[in-house]
Amino acid sequence: MIGLAIDDRKFSAAILADGGDFISHIECPTPAGGYRDWLVTIRDLVARLDGASPQMPVAVAVPAIILADRVEITPLAHLSGSDLRRDLQSTLSRDVSLAGFGDALAAFHAHDSAGESKGPLVALWIGSSCHGGLAANGKVVTGAHGAAGNWAHLQLPAPVPHELDGRPCWCGRNGCLETFLSTTGLEEDYERVTGDKRTAAQIAATTDGNDIVAESVIQVFEDRLGRATASMISLIDPGTIILGGETSLPKRMCERVPRKWPGYVQIDRSNTHLTFCERGHEALIGGAAVLAARRGA
Repeated sequence: MIGLAIDDRKFSAAILADGGDFISHIECPTPAGGYRDWLVTIRDLVARLDGASPQMPVAVAVPAIILADRVEITPLAHLSGSDLRRDLQSTLSRDVSLAGFGDALAAFHAHDSAGESKGPLVALWIGSSCHGGLAANGKVVTGAHGAAGNWAHLQLPAPVPHELDGRPCWCGRNGCLETFLSTTGLEEDYERVTGDKRTAAQIAATTDGNDIVAESVIQVFEDRLGRATASMISLIDPGTIILGGETSLPKRMCERVPRKWPGYVQIDRSNTHLTFCERGHEALIGGAAVLAARRGA
């Protein structure tokens, strides 16, 4: 099977063996053009992997909620409302399946750790946009509208006064978690205080004592992530929460964020384990392939 993951920065593609191992892996920058250019880029990536062979199906992970094979909710304007599956099947002349980032990340880890996790598994993808997924008993739970675990457009829990500043979100609402807990939100927080523009990676790299503002911004991010994940614990009671994407200082956050939970959860001691997925797009590709294989079973 061929797996792909597409976002606003890059397109990644790989051939996966039946057991999930990566046989080959290629990527390219996200094309600057419109929807047709994206279809052509995907066609070219698939051709680079396996030539013109029409036998191998394709599983695609997209930063979106997928409902009835349509891209319903996504920050990528080119894909919003598109029938991406139909158009890719026509472009590639082969079977195509779609999965949202949250579902793909949840599927990858539910498959990878089947039987090991106690309780449901929550997968949270943090990048320039945010996505969530939910798995239970080793299988992804999509919900009635394909949105189970979609945490990004909930409101930030227990906001303090300066967090009620009406931050606009691409979804049309204000104050969504995504406006706070994303690389974009982190960068905007830093710029709001200093007037300087830095990437999330640059901000994280200066938290070693040389930049007090960077350290403060990261600490605020950690507190917000603590509040958001505490709400997941109170509502879903997961055994594991997986953080994926471009989370700044992931090892530090996996240590510090659980320390925030006691102030926001109802239980005395949380048994939930917070961990970080280091596989990046590979996890999305693998998860999309897992979901495609199960649908075809």
